[in-house]
Amino acid sequence: MTPRVLEEWGNRVAAEYRSAALAAQVLHWGIMAAFPENLLHVALRVVRDELDHASISHECLEALGGGEQPVPLDVTALAAAPTAGILGGLIDSVLVNFCLGETFAVPLFDAMRRGTTHPAVRPVITRVLQDEAIHRQFGWDALDELLLRGDPVRDRVVAQLPGALQAFRRSYAPEEDGVPLTDEERGAGLIDLADYRRVFHETLAQDIGPRFARRGIALPDLP
Repeated sequence: MTPRVLEEWGNRVAAEYRSAALAAQVLHWGIMAAFPENLLHVALRVVRDELDHASISHECLEALGGGEQPVPLDVTALAAAPTAGILGGLIDSVLVNFCLGETFAVPLFDAMRRGTTHPAVRPVITRVLQDEAIHRQFGWDALDELLLRGDPVRDRVVAQLPGALQAFRRSYAPEEDGVPLTDEERGAGLIDLADYRRVFHETLAQDIGPRFARRGIALPDLP
């Protein structure tokens, strides 16, 4: 398997562990913010799911020949420091990691799955895709709960949204195309930068934008 495949799957293992840690932090803050019990139980499920994703992604990495591949796990990135108290940190994490991150993740993993042919990879991506839809719904349900807390929550979402969207655009929709993928790499669950760009713009226009609009929040114009 190519070095690019092994590097990508090593990065995915690290990303899943980070997602588990950030979901655990949201669960903790949600308890402190008196989230409803049903939301807390879903948050707990998200933590378990993300730990499972990290484990099965590492098994996939090993099956692809990357058992010795280092996993770039930065422990300092496993928690987000709240910049405006617990409530501010909770709003920011729900917005960035769930309403945006998990909503983009669903079509991204769907695109990955459509091109995947490797027998060790396809079940992993299928499991992640199934779970991400639940994680996405948790994010929007959590945002609805937060919006009940009053105008300061809405004001913070509106203030944080432009920077958050610009960060996702830098990650998912860069201008360059990069080195084209081989059929083997696509079969191992990788997608081209053009696919990332397409998913970013389509999801923003057709899914994320309408979801915010239903909550009375307009998407900002990105420069």
